[in-house]
Amino acid sequence: MLARADEIAEIWPTASRDRVGEILPRHAEREGFRFRAAEDETRMVGFAYGYLGGPNQWWHDLVVAEMTEEQDARWLSPGHFEFVELHVRPEYRRRGLGGDLHDELLRGLESRTAVLSTQTDNEPALALYRNRGWQVVVPEMRFSPGGVPYCILGLDLGEE
Repeated sequence: MLARADEIAEIWPTASRDRVGEILPRHAEREGFRFRAAEDETRMVGFAYGYLGGPNQWWHDLVVAEMTEEQDARWLSPGHFEFVELHVRPEYRRRGLGGDLHDELLRGLESRTAVLSTQTDNEPALALYRNRGWQVVVPEMRFSPGGVPYCILGLDLGEE
């Protein structure tokens, strides 16, 4: 995966090659890291990844601050899976690849819950997640002052 950082940077619209080179190695070291890719005959056309989240991680700590104690206990309990990124090249969208990557990334997880964030106006992503059972946990939050609004979604993966 790290050897293909240039391809990943082409697909990931908000990440430069430098950012991919910084973020992916750090995330790949996290417990429970998973990466799935979709390819055509010549190149990577989409990818998804995630890992087990926990305290003292940037995303986790910002999100937990926006949740009630009950939401925290429900969605961010130890062993929860953070669905971090899902991207498909524009010319390959609306072919089911995003859904396939989503399903493959979550298949076989032992986590009880999964969580993610997506922009509140990203209707294609929200539709994909809603169709797969995700529910809104935090309707709107910003990861930086004046930043783009995001919502936090949660998915039940199994019983305790």
